[in-house]
Amino acid sequence: MSTKKGGFWRGLGWFIGVCLALELVLRLFGYGNFVEYKPDARLMWVPEPGHDRRTPINKELVTINDQGYRYPTDIGPKQPNQFRIFTFGDSVTMGWGVNDKSTYSAVLEQQLNASSCGGKQFQVIDAGVNAYPNSLVRERLKTVLESSYQPDLVVLAYSFNTGMENMVHLQGAAKEKILKGVKMKSMLRHSALYDFLIEGVLRDLAYYRFRELMTHGTWDTQKDKPDDPVDQFTAGLQDTYDDAVAHHVPVVLLDLGSDDQSSDLHPYQQAMIDFAKKNNVPIVNMIDAWKSVDRKPLFMDHVHPTAVGHAQIGTALTQVVRTTTAYQSACAPAAAVAETSVPAK
Repeated sequence: MSTKKGGFWRGLGWFIGVCLALELVLRLFGYGNFVEYKPDARLMWVPEPGHDRRTPINKELVTINDQGYRYPTDIGPKQPNQFRIFTFGDSVTMGWGVNDKSTYSAVLEQQLNASSCGGKQFQVIDAGVNAYPNSLVRERLKTVLESSYQPDLVVLAYSFNTGMENMVHLQGAAKEKILKGVKMKSMLRHSALYDFLIEGVLRDLAYYRFRELMTHGTWDTQKDKPDDPVDQFTAGLQDTYDDAVAHHVPVVLLDLGSDDQSSDLHPYQQAMIDFAKKNNVPIVNMIDAWKSVDRKPLFMDHVHPTAVGHAQIGTALTQVVRTTTAYQSACAPAAAVAETSVPAK
């Protein structure tokens, strides 16, 4: 009996030792330091601050400031020379698999600051959050409108997580289940072994199955919850737009597409285009922009753009932002000064 017990404890000791060794080795490759999230009563989950986080794919550097946005510095009171833009969306906006300087938000900031605009300093703050459905994207936008950040313009991007639109309406036990799951996931992400096995090697087999169980109450990852009716999506878009107008903040819409999408649009994608046309809202339509190009260099998977893809989105956004009244008004004083300084002939 004692021999069996001794064998068990030796085996357990070896197992723990191997796990610890793997944990240490995997940390050298960026595991154990993924972006973590904390439960939020209104937004369900928001990024935890951290200046040395990594993306699950490619292990790229992610900086989350103290306010929970992907931006290299904290957001202070807006200065007179600042023009502040917030971008809202899901993991595409947050920048899945690309570094801090390669998200389309960072590209937009770089290009706007490279232009001549009367000494204006442009801030483009990435408020995207992994796995957010459109409803939570819009809800986060509202929190910024209600804050003291004073955005001059907001970009509202389409989210591909259409099967989870009911998240924003959860109450009671269903909501508490999600909040507990968020807390547990952040605890697990401290482990490099968990990151490597569950969110890496077994991502499709295990990670997404657990996420479906937590959000939809089923193991079946092949049949997502049916999307909410299109008119419900449009009503949410209208409500958010009206809120932005009430706060005197202009909106630019961003309709994103997948790697193999050419003509068939998701009903929500079409609804966003229709809404922009009806309300005369500026829109960047990347589905059309990428319709006839080679998309292999633009995507790292089905929906997440590479740094090259993000650069193209950022450039398209820059072109549209420069046409907005908000941008032109901000740059107008410098143009007026330059015009009056020209000697009369």
